[in-house]
Amino acid sequence: MYKMTDEEFYEVYGRMPRRTDPKKKKKKVKVYWHRIIIALIILALVIFGIVKLISFIAGKVKGGKEEESSSSKVSAAESGEDYYAAPENKEKDAQFHNVELTVCIDPAHGGFDNGTSDDSGRLEKTDTLNIALALKQHLEGLGVKVIMTRTDDTFLSVEERAAAANNGSADLFVSIHRSSTDIEGSDIHGFEAWINNAEPEKDKAFAQYIMAKLEEIGISENKGVRAGYDNDKSVNYPITEITKMPCVLLDMGYVTSSIDNQLLDANIEAYARAIGNGIIESAVEQGIIDKNGARLVSGQLTSEKAVAGKKPDVSSENDSESRPDESSVPDDESQAEINEWSNYDDPSQNENAADGFEYTDDGVGYYTDPMMTE
Repeated sequence: MYKMTDEEFYEVYGRMPRRTDPKKKKKKVKVYWHRIIIALIILALVIFGIVKLISFIAGKVKGGKEEESSSSKVSAAESGEDYYAAPENKEKDAQFHNVELTVCIDPAHGGFDNGTSDDSGRLEKTDTLNIALALKQHLEGLGVKVIMTRTDDTFLSVEERAAAANNGSADLFVSIHRSSTDIEGSDIHGFEAWINNAEPEKDKAFAQYIMAKLEEIGISENKGVRAGYDNDKSVNYPITEITKMPCVLLDMGYVTSSIDNQLLDANIEAYARAIGNGIIESAVEQGIIDKNGARLVSGQLTSEKAVAGKKPDVSSENDSESRPDESSVPDDESQAEINEWSNYDDPSQNENAADGFEYTDDGVGYYTDPMMTE
């Protein structure tokens, strides 16, 4: 291969050729690795901080929405959390050791009276007893005197239930029930409380506190405190009439609702504590007991429904001291109300036999109607 001389290269290109000095070394580029590492660490910290900030903001937004809407509240069954079971919250229970109250707990139905049921054979009478026994344990742990209308699968008439509370000087009567619907495919659910249609202040206060505490645990829907009888405020559930003291009838969800059943099964102990704590806090707020549980009022607590003539007395035949004297019955009309509920065993003697309710012979000498044990 022919190689041009410098002179020939000059003649062709007009300049001398450039040549690299073989003795001259190539300059090396210095890499500052410690600076790169520091920069990467700073970048990672910045990214981490941004992620945490976004998470915090998202949590605040989510929390705000949950507070604004009770329907969006995560239930205890779904979250696996139980407010009253948390160790730091048990101090609320522990401050009470000798609460000077007497509470009558009434597990509705019993014996041949199953109450309502669902297609699987779940019975209201079983659920009400389980809730009542859990409530009894919690209240007794706070020093409350508890009267139980039943502690097993036994039938009691509505008069017997009221008499247990009236003669036992109970300050509050809590009747535990569950609802149901026969509408096929219905998703009706929710908890509610019923009081006398005179809407006595003490009864209402106890009911409102109890419902608020249940909602804190997590219920499918708070249907609130209602007065009278379902769809008819002019009528009362008998138990809210014939008890002397404030009376709250609690409907603890629908037996026919899978949502309510799951919530009840997952939170029965928490619900019992919620009801009990609602009772105590309401008693403190109403000035019945002080913040240490010491009693501030004398004698048995009575409901204002007595003033409205809505509360006839039901007493044991052998307990003459507990029976009202003639002056305690306002007039003949009120006496008729007392007698109205005294003949469930013989529908022919009850003037309500033709009022649209179905009276059924249960095969064991009892005739029942839908309101018999409510």
